[in-house]
Amino acid sequence: MPLRSDLRLFLLLAFGISWCIAGIGALTGVDATSGLAYSVVALGFMLGPALAAILLVVFFRRKGWGALGLGFGGVRWGPMAWTALYGLALVPVTLLVCWCFGNLLGFDAFGDVALTQARVESSVVAMAEAAGQNGELARKALGGMQLPGAVWLLLFLAMALGAAVTLNVPAMLGEELGWRGVMYALLDGWPPRRRIVFTGVVWGLWHAPLIAMGHNYGEHRLAGIALMVVFCMLLAVLFDRARTMAASVWAAVLLHGLINGSAGAFALFTQGGHPLVASPAGLAGMVAIALMIAILALSDRARAR
Repeated sequence: MPLRSDLRLFLLLAFGISWCIAGIGALTGVDATSGLAYSVVALGFMLGPALAAILLVVFFRRKGWGALGLGFGGVRWGPMAWTALYGLALVPVTLLVCWCFGNLLGFDAFGDVALTQARVESSVVAMAEAAGQNGELARKALGGMQLPGAVWLLLFLAMALGAAVTLNVPAMLGEELGWRGVMYALLDGWPPRRRIVFTGVVWGLWHAPLIAMGHNYGEHRLAGIALMVVFCMLLAVLFDRARTMAASVWAAVLLHGLINGSAGAFALFTQGGHPLVASPAGLAGMVAIALMIAILALSDRARAR
């Protein structure tokens, strides 16, 4: 089936805007280790699909802002709540996968998982020192709070939920207004599986410049781009389900915000491991997503009966 002209134009705009921003960053020496400069480039990059959606719908096709589908009138709030639950579940399930393959079965690539106060403290110190800050001050900031590791995980997930509905919204909407908003509408009439595969491949390839700058997979840039495509294809199943069940792009925004916001908590409980394996965006995360897809599929089948 040939791509419709509107879809071709949207993809040209989305890739063009984002990749130009990444190109400017790369030409000025910015990469994933550049701190604030990289954060600015990444934020601009993430806004590309939303800008493409607005340009296509509002300026080129002159359909008005209402055609972007940002209203809350038709939102199904029950599926939105379930979306929040499985968005919060990704990091705990990924930790479980790493524990099973790493701690239990001894595969070093999955790293070592420990849900303990000591692991949280050592991780915070390491992160502070990597950022050029005083690690002992960071340790002292946590020292007065002696909590079980599981409680720490719940606290970080609660913080991720708060960020997902506040601070993360602009950046997440920057992607989702494009992928699960306008592009979802442009793919209306496609079989769900074909829509999901197409969206996942496009979404994964769109990330290529950031992966080439060291995002997610460090120095494993070429392998990282390929892995990101597979990761996005799996993740697209969850995002498409959330978007369809809730009948709103805001479900995808919420899910994206939860996954991005909680990913940092993973690093607090793990040590070692291979960058292509021991992360929510690595092989461990893909296994976790596959398990979640299987559980949701069984749940949907049981409900259909």
